Amino acid sequence: MFAAAMLAVGAGPSSGAAQERPWTPLPSPQSSWCPDGLCQAESLTPLFRALDGRWGGVVRVVQFGDSHTAGRLITDALEARLRARFPRRDIRIEPIGEVGVTLNDLAGRNLPLLDASPDLIVLEYGVNEGFDDTLYPAAYERLLRAQIARLRAEAPGAALLILGAPEAMRGDGDGGGVCPDDPERRWNSPPMLAVVRGVQGRVAADTGVAFWDWRGRMGGDCSAHRLTLGAEPLMRGDHVHFTAAGADWVGGLLYEDMMTAGRAWYARGGR
Repeated sequence: MFAAAMLAVGAGPSSGAAQERPWTPLPSPQSSWCPDGLCQAESLTPLFRALDGRWGGVVRVVQFGDSHTAGRLITDALEARLRARFPRRDIRIEPIGEVGVTLNDLAGRNLPLLDASPDLIVLEYGVNEGFDDTLYPAAYERLLRAQIARLRAEAPGAALLILGAPEAMRGDGDGGGVCPDDPERRWNSPPMLAVVRGVQGRVAADTGVAFWDWRGRMGGDCSAHRLTLGAEPLMRGDHVHFTAAGADWVGGLLYEDMMTAGRAWYARGGR
């Protein structure tokens, strides 16, 4: 049952890819935006009920997104941890992603045909929008609100989770970088990326959708540069995409924040 699994705070996967790289070389950064990384975490009740098992044995998750979703590494890391924590549940995460796309891509997609409605729908967009200096924020907000409304109409029993756009940078080489570990002052975070992230967080709060502060949990300012450094970098040199180890780390952070929210849900009596 959910209680036994969730209250075992120190428990986790005992084997598999999720444990291949220890976390000790890197701290677990805290979010200053969302308590324990997740805002509106109570809206994830459909997911927690499915994990509990009293409402069925299958947990269905669909994630739409860009290259972070298409690569499957982050969703695989999350799925591996959930399966290890809830071995009696049949956990199925279906990532639907494409390299280079924005939220506009979601408008042309339908939910996949499943044997039942999903328990959780994850939206992972924002980085490509953030690199578009011509983006019109008001239009982006209207699109996001419209897609939330559409998905709720198509899957009224599902929880929705927006993964806030992570920190990412571009190497303009104009000497305007501010990161202390960047002696050439090359790397900058596109200003529009913060705007996109702000829209995502505001819309999630207004509509009661769960929001994960990905940027905060990976370390905030300059984290996309710091994570490229060291013997085992967690981000690739493009300062946008994660290495395999980094993707596993990100999936683990999301998992831990979900479990923290799940324990709070259980403590409230499953509400």
